Amino acid sequence: MADFPYAAVPSKLESLLDKIKTVGIPDKATKTWLHSIGLKSSNDRSLLPIVEFIGLVDSSRHPTSSWSEFRQAAKSKTVLATAIKRGYASLYEVHADAHLRSEEELKDFFKAHSTAGEQAIMRTVKTFQVLCSLADFSAVSVNGASANEGGNGASADTSVPLVAPPSSVESPTPTLHIDFQVHIAADAPPEQIDKIFESMAKHLYGKDAE
Repeated sequence: MADFPYAAVPSKLESLLDKIKTVGIPDKATKTWLHSIGLKSSNDRSLLPIVEFIGLVDSSRHPTSSWSEFRQAAKSKTVLATAIKRGYASLYEVHADAHLRSEEELKDFFKAHSTAGEQAIMRTVKTFQVLCSLADFSAVSVNGASANEGGNGASADTSVPLVAPPSSVESPTPTLHIDFQVHIAADAPPEQIDKIFESMAKHLYGKDAE
């Protein structure tokens, strides 16, 4: 069972992601590169597996196209949300709205899918929560793709008409409700009462007396 990566100090993720948007793109994201952008603590090294986990760098730590897209201010939060959903795919298979789940629910998931101890689990949860706090999931579809991207990268129309076309709307049919009141004298013979109801059946329902 593979454990999820976590930052020794999850709050440092925001500093790293800010740096990615403002400094030049390195050939490779290494410890030396972290030092060069001011992240010099030994704890900061734990940030690199996380950017790899969400796909900003590949397995050799070379920046991917997602890294370049994340640097664009107008797209960065959506790109990050997409990266989170893809990296934490197994979590989103269980909770489609994982970024909205409580700390306790996230803790339960990571405990069930990790061999890590209690402290590591809490840092895993905090790492995920910090990432989500910096992302915008409103424009990301369930499968993790941006809402304006099709499955093959092509543009997809996701607009939904606010009003159904006229042909699909049924015209309302007016209804008519009529109440009848029948007054029968208390001393009316049974034959007269039968005749009254036979007449009603004939004129209302088209039924003749059998």
